Amino acid sequence: MLPADFAESLARVVDPRDHKAVAGVIEAATMLDDEGLRVFLDRFAARVRSSAAPITHDELLQFLRAAGAT
Repeated sequence: MLPADFAESLARVVDPRDHKAVAGVIEAATMLDDEGLRVFLDRFAARVRSSAAPITHDELLQFLRAAGAT
């Protein structure tokens, strides 16, 4: 189960210009198999830890592709 403030937490790390587009990428990530989702989330978490800059839609698309989505 996700924490009650998950959406707010996510909004703080995503580029505000990309909020709607990011939602689509995250939805696509939920369709990955377990290993693909793990890869996506690992890359997402590593990016959040490595930089305070907002995450962009393009970055999340790269994580999704690396996780095996086409």
